[in-house]
Amino acid sequence: MQTHALTLATALLGITVVAACGSSKSTGPTTITYVANLAPGNEVTSTGASAGVVSTASGKWTGVLDPSTNIMTWTMTFTGLTTNATLSHIHAQAPTTSTAGVVLNFASFPGSTITLGATSGTGSGSINLTTGTTTGLTITGDSLLKVMNAGQAYVNVHSQQYGAGEIRGQIVKQ
Repeated sequence: MQTHALTLATALLGITVVAACGSSKSTGPTTITYVANLAPGNEVTSTGASAGVVSTASGKWTGVLDPSTNIMTWTMTFTGLTTNATLSHIHAQAPTTSTAGVVLNFASFPGSTITLGATSGTGSGSINLTTGTTTGLTITGDSLLKVMNAGQAYVNVHSQQYGAGEIRGQIVKQ
């Protein structure tokens, strides 16, 4: 009798453990954040040398990706440029020690807004990072996501004085 009770208790314990763990489906994060801290000292030439930008400007770009839709919403602020902002882009594919071509122009990207023509400003918009071609990107959305995940994309803001870029920040997955 004692053996049957022990067997029954063990079986019930096993069922309880299985039931408690039955929905062990792991879920991914609800959002993924990317940040680029823009500074003059981050600007480099194509050979990796300092671009020699003398400025106290700063900025921050933040992208928040919804992995269920592959839509990234982004915001940006910048302040203290030596002269008015003329352009702002995402560039890829390059580490912090090199430069790369423009893959997204914030000023002409559909649905984006950005303040140019002033020494301080803001920007915002959204980017579809699915596998297909996205209007306004020179690479596919999923390719941009891959280079961002690899730390090979950066944001910069160009000014009248520094046409190649006054502030730059590598996009880093948080």
